[in-house]
Amino acid sequence: MLDKTRYPDNFIRFLGTAGTRFIMLSQRRASGGIWFSCGASRGVIDPGPGSLVRICEAVPPISPVDINTLILTHRHVDHSSDLNVLAEGMTLKSLEPRGFVLLTEDCFEDGDSVLLKYMKKKIKKIALHSDGAIFEPAAGVSVESVLHSHHGVECYGLIFRGSGLPVWGLVSDTSPLENFPERYKDCELIVINTALLLPRPRLNHMSLSDAKSLLARIRPRAAVITHMGNELLDMGSGEISRKLSLPGTKVTAAEDGMTIDLSGAVNGFYPDT
Repeated sequence: MLDKTRYPDNFIRFLGTAGTRFIMLSQRRASGGIWFSCGASRGVIDPGPGSLVRICEAVPPISPVDINTLILTHRHVDHSSDLNVLAEGMTLKSLEPRGFVLLTEDCFEDGDSVLLKYMKKKIKKIALHSDGAIFEPAAGVSVESVLHSHHGVECYGLIFRGSGLPVWGLVSDTSPLENFPERYKDCELIVINTALLLPRPRLNHMSLSDAKSLLARIRPRAAVITHMGNELLDMGSGEISRKLSLPGTKVTAAEDGMTIDLSGAVNGFYPDT
């Protein structure tokens, strides 16, 4: 089990598991995104509303001033609203530009940039997603962008690789795409944003059956369902895990504040909080 007084060397912590704007606005689940520490890279994926608060409340403690990497999968407000405040923390202790930010071109375009103009000057490196592009946010860690399809905005999933680290990926908000099994086949751990109980063709989100189909084709050692809508939250974590159960793959539905040891996830044990 996870040592409650310290974090593993490489881990992810769910600052929020809310799926859809309705859950975000009610705060039935928090909407802070995912904290990750992978090798020398420390940061947040999709820092939505409340991300800073969830970081400051975390036990064991984590700090916005320790961040050196920020990633947006897309520009929707439930994934991006705390970007600038966390960038402020990332650059606070440095007189020189610091840190790495990865986002989409439509997050960065003049006149409608999610990243504020004055903040851009404080960041050492800003990169824009493109399908299959590989970036190095910190020494020894790479992240690959995987093109998604989501309601008319640019959107990308992620695959993290690093020396001594399991390969792990994130499927962000998207319709299920035919190339996902090939793109995510190397992932030993995969996190899937799953907003829907049943497929709804007009909504570009993964459903529970879409998630199970993907897992059945890539057979990772561990999988986590997050970004859940009301129907899935009503179902409960245990029932979600049961419905997605596959031989050889440990599946769980994330809870706010849940921390996962990346090495433990692929080596047969699964810390809960």
